[in-house]
Amino acid sequence: MMVVVVRWMQEEVVTITMNKYRKAQQMLDDAERRAETAERNISVHITPRGGRSARSMSVTRETTRIIRS
Repeated sequence: MMVVVVRWMQEEVVTITMNKYRKAQQMLDDAERRAETAERNISVHITPRGGRSARSMSVTRETTRIIRS
């Protein structure tokens, strides 16, 4: 009888642990999706001198370009 109870408790622990893992994985996937969407939506509009049309550039790339200059 004791072995059955211990086995049941082990299975419960595994179930709880797997549910926590799945929840964390889902939260990570959601956060990555939101970050990708935000990265696509954020843009810096630059109007070059000389009256040419404006162009868009990723904030990350523009920041990197400024830092490297």
